[in-house]
Amino acid sequence: AGLSASTFPTKLWRLVNSPCVCFVHWDSWAQGLLLDCSLFEQELLSPGDAHGDGGNGAGPVPHTFRATQFRSFMQQLHCYSFHRVPGCVGSAASGEAGAWLHYSNLCFRCDYPNLLLCIKYRSTANRQQPAAGWEGCWCPPCSSQH
Repeated sequence: AGLSASTFPTKLWRLVNSPCVCFVHWDSWAQGLLLDCSLFEQELLSPGDAHGDGGNGAGPVPHTFRATQFRSFMQQLHCYSFHRVPGCVGSAASGEAGAWLHYSNLCFRCDYPNLLLCIKYRSTANRQQPAAGWEGCWCPPCSSQH
């Protein structure tokens, strides 16, 4: 209830949970994202007819976001309080090679879609304030990381 399918966090959560997406995955704790920026840009953010679907978004990965550059997508992540995890290098699955960028947000969790309601857009006016927005929401304990 109250979870809009058109919000950035909801679109991102659905994308990372989609079995037909290869360029974004949950990290090994299911508490952050691993993104392959070149594949992400090529397969999702490319304008026009990149999916062979006439640009109507009917292919396996529709044009979910308005951005056409990964840099714009990263700005969206920051506006929704996602932070790059420094020093984390990883692959999306064992045996996969490649550089993956790691991002996290306290309320973006694989098994807790209800927490998406707590992720708020931080406008230019309120970016100076602490990255709040999750007060009153139950977040899984951080100590559950293995």
